[in-house]
Amino acid sequence: MSERKSLPKQVRIYQPTYQLNSKKHFHQENVKKILQKIVDSELKEIEYSEKIIPDLCLTLAENIRTAIKEENYDRYRIIVSVSIGQKRQQSVHVFHSFLWDHQRDAFVTHNFENCHIYANVVVYGVYLD
Repeated sequence: MSERKSLPKQVRIYQPTYQLNSKKHFHQENVKKILQKIVDSELKEIEYSEKIIPDLCLTLAENIRTAIKEENYDRYRIIVSVSIGQKRQQSVHVFHSFLWDHQRDAFVTHNFENCHIYANVVVYGVYLD
């Protein structure tokens, strides 16, 4: 009988295919331009009213979020915070707190004022891995 030599079985080793960086990073200057254009056009002639301001905050945040999502920032969650209040010679402090990756996460802020209202809008681009 003939003897067969058994060859060792080859095992293929693949490198990980996960992606650590996005293809299109959150570009703060472009987001700032979008934010200024939308906020200034929407709030230019608005007067304070307790009935319309809550709905205005929601629609403004949704319009900003959809406009920024059209930029197709890869692997980023877009978070929009809109605060609108009546101007009555008061001061306002807004504070947000997040766990933050300084290399990948970013934010843009815009403040708006007319003679009736003030608005503070913050857009966060938080990287998803």
